Amino acid sequence: MVLTIKHVKEVFMKSEDADVIVVEYLSTIKEFAYSKEKNVDNAEELASRIVHEVYISLLKVDSIKNVKNYIFTISNNVYTKYINEDKKTKRLSDDLQTIINLNSDIESKSHTIDHSRLRNEISYLDKVQREVINMYFFKRMSINEIVDKIDIPKGRVKWLLYKAKNTLKENMLTPNKNNKLIKFSGVGQEGTYGNNGEHIDTYFEKPLPQNIAYSAYYKPKSIQEIARDLCIPAARIEDIIKQLIENSYINKVGKDKYLTNFLIIESAVKSLIQKDIIYNKYAKYVCDLYIPLLFKAIKNIDNKIIYTPKNNFNFLMWSVISYACKFKLTLDDRSTFLKKFHVKRKDGSENFAFAWIEKDLDWQELGYIKKLFDVLEDINSYNPEQKKSWQFNTLYDTRKADLDDYIGVDFDNLYDHLSGKITNNPDYSEKYFRLHKKRYLVKTKKKDYVNIVIVSKTENEFLNILPNMPTKLKRISKELDKEMFELDKILLPEHMHDISQAWNTDILTSSEIRIRILEQLLKNGILKPLTINQKATVNTIMFSDLLPG
Repeated sequence: MVLTIKHVKEVFMKSEDADVIVVEYLSTIKEFAYSKEKNVDNAEELASRIVHEVYISLLKVDSIKNVKNYIFTISNNVYTKYINEDKKTKRLSDDLQTIINLNSDIESKSHTIDHSRLRNEISYLDKVQREVINMYFFKRMSINEIVDKIDIPKGRVKWLLYKAKNTLKENMLTPNKNNKLIKFSGVGQEGTYGNNGEHIDTYFEKPLPQNIAYSAYYKPKSIQEIARDLCIPAARIEDIIKQLIENSYINKVGKDKYLTNFLIIESAVKSLIQKDIIYNKYAKYVCDLYIPLLFKAIKNIDNKIIYTPKNNFNFLMWSVISYACKFKLTLDDRSTFLKKFHVKRKDGSENFAFAWIEKDLDWQELGYIKKLFDVLEDINSYNPEQKKSWQFNTLYDTRKADLDDYIGVDFDNLYDHLSGKITNNPDYSEKYFRLHKKRYLVKTKKKDYVNIVIVSKTENEFLNILPNMPTKLKRISKELDKEMFELDKILLPEHMHDISQAWNTDILTSSEIRIRILEQLLKNGILKPLTINQKATVNTIMFSDLLPG
């Protein structure tokens, strides 16, 4: 039988006509398959492949002089390919089995195949490697078929297979790690917020992004290395990493590595003990060199400038010391140094971000009460026409260490009380309830009295009244910054050293130093213990053009 181009166009372009030829030679094809493969399943698989190849070929040829020889030639070609493929599959299976056996020898000597471990290791691979491994090992696709499927150059596919196999082998030979996940104790940023009020905690509210950032903090890591660190399939972290990259919390380094791009401060017991010693040493310098000057200056201030509840000088000094040590001991503005490390983010913000971790700490080892030094940074409210308020929260007060508890409108209401705009009657009961609850106003048998320090000068005018920083203390402040940087540098990756140096600026004004100044002054009897009403509002100053009458 001779098939011409005309016959192909008229007969074989239709699938039902091609079926006639296939059906006619189906028994011949099966006989060929069973003669080559004794296993029934293998013979059926081989026959199925031959039938498929014959059918496709019939629709493509120009002419066939001898159909029987044509089908026999195709059958032989398919069988050769089948044999080679079977050998390759067996070889790859043996490689995989070797990996598993080596792992079993190390872990248990029992030769038990750890299928679960192997599945986990495959899941840690990045997306493309997982796809290639799946198609090549389990779907038994050829290199060329994989190239067609995922549109990656042939050399790249071979390299991905080589890398994935070596990674699997290396990881299976390594004892399984059970890394303990970390948790950020807190996060923060200096600079602007995102377009919709985004803050760093928008992206690091959940544990997984925290641990991704921590994993890639000390050295660049690939997705599969991060996944293996966290014992989590790579598919679960790929989108998170993409989002963190888009907002510049993680940077891509090279082709497939990632490095965290914000400061993570990790506390350790040893460093905390060292820092406590350093803080106390420099707090004493302030107590010796600056506090006497401050007491002298405040004693000489006219009481028409500063209102103090019940004219209690001790209560006044608690607040003035905390305030003056923050704003008069400043040499270098840390925010200015940090500004050069601000990052422009996709959400529209531009800031320097940081987080801290208290990992596996046994507070019993510290030798001091940690809670005493857990303070909230200075907070302010400001009305340019009337007043500004400042507050510093410590364990010595009875306020909640919570920004939500500091409400600027409280000082607006207190100012309205001073100006007579509101009076203590039912119309303003809610405002007065809040002022009394906060003890900004305290009830007595005669009348309420204002229970916070109020300065009638502007803040700048008040700062000019306070003594300047002695020259010797300036030198000491620089020494403190250097000492703290050298201590932190040991615990930080190299790419964070410059940022850490900027971070460790003006430590003498930090809350850690100021709380120890108060502690030392109290211990030495220079400051006296506070009453219940004083504890409610200590370390609070309101700047106002009105003083209580």
